[in-house]
Amino acid sequence: MPSLTSRHVKQQEMLGRVASAFAISDEQFQKIVSSLHAELTSGLQKNYKRIGGELHMSPSFIHNYASPNGTALGMAIEASGKRIRISSASFDSSCSLSSSATQVFVTPKSSKHSTSSFFNYIAFCIREFLQTNNLESALGSDSSSGNRRPQRFLPLGISIGLPVSNKNKVAEVAKEDCLDLCGSDIARRLCDTILRSHLPVRVTSVTNNTVSALIAAKYTDKNTCVAASFNHGINAAYMEDINNVESLVSPSGQSTNSSFQVAINTEIGRFGTRTPNTLPLTMWDRRLDRESKHPGARVLEKLVADQYMGEIVRNLITDFMDNQLLFSHSCDVRAISAGYSFHTAYMAPIIEDASSEAKAVEDIFAAEFGISGITLADRMVIRSLCEIVAGRASRLAGAILAALVVKATAESSSASGGSQMSVALSGILFDMNVQLYENTVATLEQYLADHSGATVNVHLQNRCADLFGAAVNAASL
Repeated sequence: MPSLTSRHVKQQEMLGRVASAFAISDEQFQKIVSSLHAELTSGLQKNYKRIGGELHMSPSFIHNYASPNGTALGMAIEASGKRIRISSASFDSSCSLSSSATQVFVTPKSSKHSTSSFFNYIAFCIREFLQTNNLESALGSDSSSGNRRPQRFLPLGISIGLPVSNKNKVAEVAKEDCLDLCGSDIARRLCDTILRSHLPVRVTSVTNNTVSALIAAKYTDKNTCVAASFNHGINAAYMEDINNVESLVSPSGQSTNSSFQVAINTEIGRFGTRTPNTLPLTMWDRRLDRESKHPGARVLEKLVADQYMGEIVRNLITDFMDNQLLFSHSCDVRAISAGYSFHTAYMAPIIEDASSEAKAVEDIFAAEFGISGITLADRMVIRSLCEIVAGRASRLAGAILAALVVKATAESSSASGGSQMSVALSGILFDMNVQLYENTVATLEQYLADHSGATVNVHLQNRCADLFGAAVNAASL
């Protein structure tokens, strides 16, 4: 049989080829940043979609986030429709948050069969939330009859994990496991359902969840001009001078309010859809894209998002297996051979285990895939594959943020008197992988130091930022 030394040499040779394929040179990095920045700039043109623009670049008018008052509701609808989160936020006379409550509802399968049944379930959730938290007490009473009944409505801001147009219509569903609401007017459909259900609630806004997170960030730090989310999908929003958005400028060349800023929902994960050569795609990326539900769509997202990174690692592992460079012949590898069985969540403990034994690999593969007795050399290969994929993801995430910061810097400087800009990051990808988050921030800071001299404060938002942002937007009318 071949010697262990010979097998180890072949492992290292293949590992070297993988590392080379996933490496992003400084030249490639600059090309990605420049291409992203150019696409963000082009996206503000009125004919952007007609000339084949890749991004969504939809402006969202947000209310005066600095002065919320009273009690408002926020609702977050996941792209999959699996969960609906509702919160209440009460603000005192100084616009500070005085109390809040949150409740999570899991949507039954029967309520996702049609849009009508889905919105009926949302109305049910609202009623349950109001009753559970006794929120009707926040409303006025009819003193003439002596009976307590609503005299005004609770404003409701909706945050949804899908792109929405200025007319509150869902513009795209090209995501895996996505609820089919394409073309639905979220505000109108929900308003109709709320009226039929006699609920004391009024829908005041519908925004993408990343725009909602941007609102939440600006409430706590007015200098925040970029918010980016790295979850199962990726997205980013930033603040833009309204005069730069051609669709909002009158024929005379002026907007209705020249000092006003709007939030731009970029749908940055779409990048590379029409220009894939801009991104450093490997054979494993192309395989994943080809086998996905929407081949050719949201190419950048498939390189960075939590939903896909684990699958990229799994594809690499199975290629090593096919070359007889991982696991013994007696191992049952059926579980690891199943698509999307290696979750991105497994990568963090494997990477963070810096011990010489790489025990995290053994523990995870024994518990999740029934593969035990993995040799030290094989454990090291698996850890290296996780590090390679995560390393590229942090470089790409840094490039995304660099392009957004460069785009937003001029607008931020003019709007805030040249004060330092802040960037808000969120998402399960960073929550569970501290090293990936730190490398992303370091990549961004290094690029800015080398190219623009700009400095930013970067902070990590909690998972409910979009929900709170929706409530702030509703309370800021």
